[in-house]
Amino acid sequence: MAINVSHVQVSPGRKGHNCLGARTRTPLVRKVFRTAASTRNTSAALSDLQPLVEQWLRWDKNAESRAEIQQLWTTGKAEELRGMLGTRLEFGTAGLRGKLGPGTARMNGVVVQQTAQGLCAYLQATCPQQLQQGGLVVGYDGRHGSRAFAHLTAAVFASRGLPVALFRRVVPTPWVAAGVAELGAAAGVMVTASHNPKEYNGYKVYWGNGCQIIPPHDAGIAAAIADSLEPWDLSPYSNPHDPYDMEAEAQLLGSPLLSDPWVTVTTAYYARLAALRYLPAEGPERQAALAALGVPVYTPLHGVGAEALLQAFQVMGLPEPYIVPEQRHPDPDFPTVVFPNPEEGKGTWNLAFQAGIQQGARLVLANDPDADRLCVAERNPACPGGWRVFSGNEMGALLAHWVWSNFRERNPEVPPSRCVLLSSAVSSRLLACMAAAEGLTHVTTLTGFKWLGSTARRLEREEGRTVLFAFEEAIGFMLGGMYRDKDGISAAAVFTELAAHVYGRGGTLEGLLRQLYDKYGYFDYRSGYFIADRPEKTRAVFSELRGGGGGGGRGAEGGDGGYAGSVAGLAVEHVRDLGTGLDTSQPDGRAVLPWQPGDMMITYTLAGGATLTLRASGTEPKLKYYLEVRGDDAAAAGVLADRLQAAIAEELVGAGRHGLTLPATSA
Repeated sequence: MAINVSHVQVSPGRKGHNCLGARTRTPLVRKVFRTAASTRNTSAALSDLQPLVEQWLRWDKNAESRAEIQQLWTTGKAEELRGMLGTRLEFGTAGLRGKLGPGTARMNGVVVQQTAQGLCAYLQATCPQQLQQGGLVVGYDGRHGSRAFAHLTAAVFASRGLPVALFRRVVPTPWVAAGVAELGAAAGVMVTASHNPKEYNGYKVYWGNGCQIIPPHDAGIAAAIADSLEPWDLSPYSNPHDPYDMEAEAQLLGSPLLSDPWVTVTTAYYARLAALRYLPAEGPERQAALAALGVPVYTPLHGVGAEALLQAFQVMGLPEPYIVPEQRHPDPDFPTVVFPNPEEGKGTWNLAFQAGIQQGARLVLANDPDADRLCVAERNPACPGGWRVFSGNEMGALLAHWVWSNFRERNPEVPPSRCVLLSSAVSSRLLACMAAAEGLTHVTTLTGFKWLGSTARRLEREEGRTVLFAFEEAIGFMLGGMYRDKDGISAAAVFTELAAHVYGRGGTLEGLLRQLYDKYGYFDYRSGYFIADRPEKTRAVFSELRGGGGGGGRGAEGGDGGYAGSVAGLAVEHVRDLGTGLDTSQPDGRAVLPWQPGDMMITYTLAGGATLTLRASGTEPKLKYYLEVRGDDAAAAGVLADRLQAAIAEELVGAGRHGLTLPATSA
């Protein structure tokens, strides 16, 4: 079972480092690739892996990652090898996201080069003129491997004589969306894993319209990647897989095909942001607002947001925030948080809240590490820990109110019906009720800003609408005057101005939220998930939900196609199934939202003003649920929400029957 690698040329690695930029514990020890004679008892398990190992060693040019695969082969670690090489990291509408490490199922230089090659080939086939003229925009955050992956992507395109606008420093993800729009690029790439743990990295792709890719481009790029697996000759950019080859890096960055879009993008970005200033530029109202606001506290959670946010606050005329010093600078190890996600609870907020108390702040803001999402908290002694953290839905309502109120005052001649608010299918319906009451147009999209952004652009270009605001419950916000993707920097600046306005008038954000509930209706929103460690478990659940057998025959309760007729005793009034194209709320019974056969997302509209959506996560082993109840007051809505939430696990999903488990924190 010997593998001949004599024809493979191994590029020397830098002593003491691996290909991802992390220092190893011991220097690289070169080992001869030998037979598995010492592990004959595993030969059967390894035999089917031999072609995959040979192929990987032919592709991989990094000495240390090659050595890791060689060591696993030599010691007969079949399961580890299968986990790395048995599948391929799937390219979809989120681009790529996965754990760092060698193998086709991980994020590494080989997979990134193959992805860049496929993207390049697809762009050359679909929009060659725009590609040649506008090129590609590439940005990266502070994670392990991000800089190397960005440079490798640039080398792929430059090796084909194509222009690349490569940021020379870490940037927030919104800078890439802005760069594509401002430079007229054919596409953009942001190397980031957003708020995932430190072991991950990712590869987000934007189309030439400045939006994240949607079908059919995702499938087209994936097919092009599959046809572009053999490594291209990247000459004259030698050894771009080695982030420590300074000579190769200098050669790449010195290419006339490469430019740095920093000045162009940031100038345009902050000019747009300045137009969103709603407080008076001067006068007693502004003075009172800023005095009441005081100095807010901000944390970028070891990410890339600090520099951008400071500039944004300066442009908006807001006081410079106090930045949590331990979390101010990019750090790929995220040493002070277990999970760098401001949605994850007080553990992520500990240092920010401590700083808020020490500084006497009323407002604390947090971006995720790539600064495209925002979360905020308001000082409130009545809340546990003294801080009221606002959910994405609550922030969406507050921002929408602020944006619409000011737009209406500035533009009384624009009919409200020409103005649009957007939210995703699993976000609160409060925005839709607000739009109905104000005469605005509300549009629901599929989950993700790839859909919100592309829908907003279509409404602007094809129907001449004015898009004011879009949001999703996962703390993502898009202001109409900015770019067509979620943006935690502009959202932070505008939200802080809103807070200053409210505080200057003696109010609180919590009080304003109650006013919105009084005006548009109270909404009790709950979300959670079940862990499905194997995809077939989730598929079985959705088969049963559609009346496909098992579990006591859901079809016995009636409903189209065997869907549940009731949940917790409440009648199901309508069902929308984006895996079959059914929507019983429509006259023809057909879903308006895009759908694909087999997709796992079902929404129930229930009697009593409630909606419940079940959805399989596209990136995690989770079956998620989103429940919302509209009631006359918080107490009534809460009682009904409790009743429905208690029925989800077993009555509807059959979690125990299907082997689903609750997350540890909820068990």
